[in-house]
Amino acid sequence: QRQMCIRDSPAIVRLWGEVNAAATKAVAKETRVPMRFGIAFSFEGGHLYACLPAGRKLCYLHARIGKNRFGSPSLLYDGMDQTTKKWGEMETYGGKLVENLVQAIARDCLAVAMVRLDEAGYPIVFHVHDEVIAEAPDTAENETRLKAMCSLMEEPIPWAPDLPLRADGYVTKYYKKD
Repeated sequence: QRQMCIRDSPAIVRLWGEVNAAATKAVAKETRVPMRFGIAFSFEGGHLYACLPAGRKLCYLHARIGKNRFGSPSLLYDGMDQTTKKWGEMETYGGKLVENLVQAIARDCLAVAMVRLDEAGYPIVFHVHDEVIAEAPDTAENETRLKAMCSLMEEPIPWAPDLPLRADGYVTKYYKKD
């Protein structure tokens, strides 16, 4: 299996640059910078906010433009280092910001799906990242129930009506990672 290189996905690299430029502009000019798909960056009260399509915001505390570890201009903020577990100055860049946006939007999609499933009477017992785990009696109808659950999860989302959604699942007696 061949590893993907950055040159294989120039559109992704462009997106990293666009997101980095928008976030940097928001901090430098202390303003709001709208992007595509309902995403925007805004600088309010000394913090950078990534505004998500569902209306939620990610916050980068005490955002500023400074120098990264290589001496180049970079977005900096205060946060927890995930390796050392110590609070301090963090640097970020387009690729990391895009990763944060994608994970946050995926979480918002899952939240919509979970509400739909709950309202339809599917007993969710827990969720793990992008998985919803529901409990059901061991009956012959489980495959049909699974298809119905997947259909609910694939319905368009009001704040992202053109987002292609696909759900898969399986029936098992015990939880296992697919």
